[in-house]
Amino acid sequence: MEPSELTPAEFDGVRRNRYRPRLPWTRIGFVFLVVALVAGAYFWRQKVRADELRERIRAQHTEHVAPVLDELDATRIDLEAKALAAKSGAANRLVEAEVPLSALHDKEMVYLQVRAPDLASEAGLRGAVESEEEDAIGACLGLELTPLSALSEVPEVLTAKWLARVDDTNDMQRLSVREEQLMRAIERELPALKDRVPADYFLLLVVQGKSRLRDPVDVFLWDLEQDKLVLRSRTENRGRLITVRSQIGPKSDSGKAAGDPIVTADCSIAAHIKAQLGEPTMDLATPD
Repeated sequence: MEPSELTPAEFDGVRRNRYRPRLPWTRIGFVFLVVALVAGAYFWRQKVRADELRERIRAQHTEHVAPVLDELDATRIDLEAKALAAKSGAANRLVEAEVPLSALHDKEMVYLQVRAPDLASEAGLRGAVESEEEDAIGACLGLELTPLSALSEVPEVLTAKWLARVDDTNDMQRLSVREEQLMRAIERELPALKDRVPADYFLLLVVQGKSRLRDPVDVFLWDLEQDKLVLRSRTENRGRLITVRSQIGPKSDSGKAAGDPIVTADCSIAAHIKAQLGEPTMDLATPD
């Protein structure tokens, strides 16, 4: 009987590297779970604290800033509506003034000078307000006039757009900085906005052409407390420059203009307004 053929033995168990230690997966999983729970609790607590700080910032804005912005916006809309309505009636028919100029010195007066074509639409008016340039009307009247554009000039930190950005982060340090910025603006910049409202009077000049140097100017004055038009009149530049010669030195200089023609026109218009408000003025008339 022949011997059976030998076959190599095979290992039936799981092959393992006896030189590589086994990892304690149970412990590692437990550690990861604990770390995840701690991190989740930390970030949740951060979010809760950030939400509380955001609510505090919003509450400060709602209490101190929002009422002023709402009043500024309502005043601006009302005055723009008055300006747009003024285009429908030329001011060649006088409305007797019921307020003397002397009573206006301690009042908050909003002012706008605009060309009649700009009153054809709201967009045209808004563009004219945004591009409004300084003139000498206030100085010639002896009054402090607030440009209509100033009702829209709000520091960014006080705007609703800035407030919406507090939702962009949960970082407590950043939110604390924004709260400090808001409180500083409320203390330093908000009082100047409060002084603009409520406005007492609105003075509107409508230039019936391209330039107040040559074209008629319609004057409108509203008493805003009574919501009443108290002056409507039409005027034109009647001022002229006085030419003088210098007598200093051995030779006389050539004649020079003793003022800016725009300023002269503004003071001529202001003189008309003064006269309508009961203050006698000396106006320089151009020769006929």
